[in-house]
Amino acid sequence: MKKIRIICKKDAESMDYEVGDVFKVDSVWYGGVNVTSKTGVPVSLEKEEYEECVEETVHPIDAYSYGLGAMDCFCEMVAAGVKELAMSHPCDTKEERDLWIPDVKKLCQRYGIRFGAEDEPFLTALFPKEQSRGKYLFLFYRTQETMDRYLALKDEKRRLEENGALTRREDERIAVEFGRLLSYPQEGIDRLIRAAAASEGDR
Repeated sequence: MKKIRIICKKDAESMDYEVGDVFKVDSVWYGGVNVTSKTGVPVSLEKEEYEECVEETVHPIDAYSYGLGAMDCFCEMVAAGVKELAMSHPCDTKEERDLWIPDVKKLCQRYGIRFGAEDEPFLTALFPKEQSRGKYLFLFYRTQETMDRYLALKDEKRRLEENGALTRREDERIAVEFGRLLSYPQEGIDRLIRAAAASEGDR
Protein backbone atom coordinates (compact mmCIF):
# COMPACT_ATOMS: atom_id res chain seq x y z
CA MET A 1 0.00 0.00 0.00
CA LYS A 2 2.67 2.51 -1.04
CA LYS A 3 2.04 6.19 -1.67
CA ILE A 4 2.84 8.25 -4.77
CA ARG A 5 3.26 11.97 -5.41
CA ILE A 6 2.07 13.65 -8.59
CA ILE A 7 5.00 15.26 -10.45
CA CYS A 8 3.29 16.09 -13.74
CA LYS A 9 -0.24 16.03 -15.11
CA LYS A 10 -1.05 14.56 -18.50
CA ASP A 11 -4.78 15.20 -18.26
CA ALA A 12 -4.66 18.97 -17.95
CA GLU A 13 -8.45 19.26 -17.76
CA SER A 14 -8.90 16.80 -14.91
CA MET A 15 -9.91 18.31 -11.57
CA ASP A 16 -9.31 15.03 -9.71
CA TYR A 17 -5.57 15.49 -9.17
CA GLU A 18 -2.94 18.20 -9.22
CA VAL A 19 0.86 18.33 -9.19
CA GLY A 20 2.04 17.80 -5.62
CA ASP A 21 -0.93 15.68 -4.53
CA VAL A 22 -0.12 12.51 -2.60
CA PHE A 23 -2.24 9.39 -3.01
CA LYS A 24 -2.28 5.89 -1.60
CA VAL A 25 -2.01 3.29 -4.36
CA ASP A 26 -5.18 1.19 -4.73
CA SER A 27 -3.84 -1.14 -7.42
CA VAL A 28 -1.21 -1.43 -10.12
CA TRP A 29 -1.63 -1.84 -13.86
CA TYR A 30 1.00 -2.39 -16.55
CA GLY A 31 1.29 1.32 -17.36
CA GLY A 32 1.03 2.80 -13.89
CA VAL A 33 -1.22 2.81 -10.82
CA ASN A 34 -4.82 3.34 -9.83
CA VAL A 35 -5.67 5.74 -7.01
CA THR A 36 -8.76 7.35 -5.54
CA SER A 37 -9.03 11.13 -5.71
CA LYS A 38 -9.93 13.27 -2.73
CA THR A 39 -13.49 13.39 -4.04
CA GLY A 40 -13.67 9.59 -4.26
CA VAL A 41 -13.23 9.32 -8.02
CA PRO A 42 -11.01 6.44 -9.32
CA VAL A 43 -8.03 7.79 -11.25
CA SER A 44 -5.56 5.90 -13.44
CA LEU A 45 -2.11 7.46 -13.52
CA GLU A 46 0.70 6.74 -15.94
CA LYS A 47 4.25 6.13 -14.66
CA GLU A 48 5.46 9.48 -15.97
CA GLU A 49 2.96 11.32 -13.80
CA TYR A 50 4.13 10.27 -10.36
CA GLU A 51 7.00 9.28 -8.12
CA GLU A 52 6.97 6.95 -5.16
CA CYS A 53 6.85 8.63 -1.76
CA VAL A 54 9.50 7.33 0.61
CA GLU A 55 8.23 7.84 4.15
CA GLU A 56 10.87 8.80 6.68
CA THR A 57 11.20 6.61 9.72
CA VAL A 58 10.55 8.60 12.88
CA HIS A 59 12.65 7.65 15.89
CA PRO A 60 11.12 9.08 19.06
CA ILE A 61 13.68 10.56 21.47
CA ASP A 62 12.79 10.90 25.13
CA ALA A 63 13.84 13.96 27.11
CA TYR A 64 16.43 12.07 29.18
CA SER A 65 18.23 10.70 26.11
CA TYR A 66 18.15 14.10 24.40
CA GLY A 67 19.65 15.80 27.46
CA LEU A 68 22.34 13.15 27.82
CA GLY A 69 23.24 13.44 24.15
CA ALA A 70 23.62 17.20 24.48
CA MET A 71 25.90 16.77 27.51
CA ASP A 72 27.96 14.21 25.62
CA CYS A 73 28.57 16.88 22.98
CA PHE A 74 29.53 19.47 25.60
CA CYS A 75 31.95 17.02 27.24
CA GLU A 76 33.60 16.20 23.93
CA MET A 77 34.12 19.91 23.16
CA VAL A 78 35.62 20.56 26.58
CA ALA A 79 37.91 17.53 26.26
CA ALA A 80 39.06 18.66 22.81
CA GLY A 81 39.79 22.19 24.06
CA VAL A 82 37.08 23.78 21.91
CA LYS A 83 35.38 25.05 25.06
CA GLU A 84 37.05 25.91 28.34
CA LEU A 85 33.79 25.74 30.25
CA ALA A 86 30.44 24.32 29.18
CA MET A 87 27.00 24.34 30.76
CA SER A 88 24.29 21.74 30.43
CA HIS A 89 20.74 22.71 29.63
CA PRO A 90 19.04 23.94 32.82
CA CYS A 91 16.54 21.90 34.82
CA ASP A 92 13.60 23.25 36.77
CA THR A 93 14.36 21.23 39.90
CA LYS A 94 17.42 19.84 41.66
CA GLU A 95 15.84 16.38 41.64
CA GLU A 96 15.42 16.47 37.87
CA ARG A 97 19.04 17.57 37.39
CA ASP A 98 20.42 14.94 39.77
CA LEU A 99 18.81 12.09 37.82
CA TRP A 100 21.63 12.53 35.29
CA ILE A 101 24.50 12.32 37.79
CA PRO A 102 25.35 8.60 37.28
CA ASP A 103 25.55 9.02 33.50
CA VAL A 104 27.30 12.40 33.75
CA LYS A 105 30.01 10.75 35.86
CA LYS A 106 30.48 8.12 33.13
CA LEU A 107 30.70 10.78 30.43
CA CYS A 108 33.33 12.76 32.32
CA GLN A 109 35.36 9.63 33.02
CA ARG A 110 35.22 8.73 29.32
CA TYR A 111 36.43 12.16 28.22
CA GLY A 112 38.82 12.76 31.10
CA ILE A 113 37.19 15.97 32.29
CA ARG A 114 35.44 17.21 35.44
CA PHE A 115 31.93 18.35 36.26
CA GLY A 116 30.20 20.31 38.97
CA ALA A 117 26.55 20.53 39.94
CA GLU A 118 25.48 24.18 39.89
CA ASP A 119 22.57 25.05 42.19
CA GLU A 120 22.87 28.83 41.77
CA PRO A 121 23.26 29.72 38.06
CA PHE A 122 25.49 32.67 37.28
CA LEU A 123 23.05 35.48 36.37
CA THR A 124 24.73 38.05 34.15
CA ALA A 125 23.83 40.22 31.18
CA LEU A 126 24.93 37.35 28.91
CA PHE A 127 21.58 35.53 29.18
CA PRO A 128 18.07 36.62 30.22
CA LYS A 129 18.23 36.48 34.00
CA GLU A 130 14.64 35.50 34.61
CA GLN A 131 14.99 32.48 32.31
CA SER A 132 17.94 31.19 34.33
CA ARG A 133 16.90 32.17 37.84
CA GLY A 134 16.10 29.20 40.08
CA LYS A 135 17.42 26.63 37.59
CA TYR A 136 19.82 23.74 38.16
CA LEU A 137 22.54 22.57 35.77
CA PHE A 138 25.96 20.98 35.33
CA LEU A 139 29.27 22.67 34.56
CA PHE A 140 31.92 20.81 32.53
CA TYR A 141 35.62 21.76 32.61
CA ARG A 142 39.10 20.29 32.39
CA THR A 143 41.11 22.08 35.06
CA GLN A 144 40.48 23.48 38.51
CA GLU A 145 41.86 26.79 37.25
CA THR A 146 38.80 27.12 35.02
CA MET A 147 36.45 26.47 37.90
CA ASP A 148 38.38 28.93 40.08
CA ARG A 149 37.95 31.64 37.44
CA TYR A 150 34.24 30.91 37.24
CA LEU A 151 33.83 31.09 41.02
CA ALA A 152 35.90 34.28 41.16
CA LEU A 153 33.61 35.94 38.62
CA LYS A 154 30.55 34.92 40.63
CA ASP A 155 32.14 36.25 43.80
CA GLU A 156 33.09 39.53 42.11
CA LYS A 157 29.52 40.07 40.98
CA ARG A 158 28.17 39.21 44.44
CA ARG A 159 30.49 41.77 46.07
CA LEU A 160 29.45 44.45 43.57
CA GLU A 161 25.79 43.75 44.32
CA GLU A 162 26.36 43.90 48.06
CA ASN A 163 28.15 47.24 47.70
CA GLY A 164 25.50 48.67 45.39
CA ALA A 165 28.12 49.02 42.65
CA LEU A 166 26.71 46.62 40.04
CA THR A 167 26.02 49.10 37.27
CA ARG A 168 24.88 48.06 33.83
CA ARG A 169 28.42 48.60 32.55
CA GLU A 170 29.87 46.37 35.28
CA ASP A 171 27.23 43.71 34.66
CA GLU A 172 28.09 43.66 30.96
CA ARG A 173 31.83 43.59 31.70
CA ILE A 174 31.35 40.50 33.86
CA ALA A 175 29.10 39.00 31.17
CA VAL A 176 31.88 39.44 28.62
CA GLU A 177 34.35 37.66 30.91
CA PHE A 178 31.83 34.88 31.44
CA GLY A 179 31.32 34.56 27.70
CA ARG A 180 35.06 34.29 27.14
CA LEU A 181 35.23 31.57 29.79
CA LEU A 182 32.54 29.73 27.81
CA SER A 183 34.79 30.19 24.74
CA TYR A 184 32.26 32.26 22.83
CA PRO A 185 33.62 34.59 20.12
CA GLN A 186 33.32 38.31 20.85
CA GLU A 187 30.66 38.75 18.17
CA GLY A 188 28.61 35.98 19.78
CA ILE A 189 29.01 37.54 23.23
CA ASP A 190 27.85 40.94 21.97
CA ARG A 191 24.87 39.37 20.21
CA LEU A 192 23.82 37.41 23.31
CA ILE A 193 24.05 40.51 25.50
CA ARG A 194 21.90 42.48 23.07
CA ALA A 195 19.35 39.67 22.86
CA ALA A 196 19.19 39.31 26.65
CA ALA A 197 18.69 43.06 27.07
CA ALA A 198 15.93 43.10 24.45
CA SER A 199 14.12 40.16 26.05
CA GLU A 200 14.10 42.00 29.38
CA GLY A 201 12.88 45.21 27.82
CA ASP A 202 16.17 47.00 28.46
CA ARG A 203 16.77 48.74 25.17
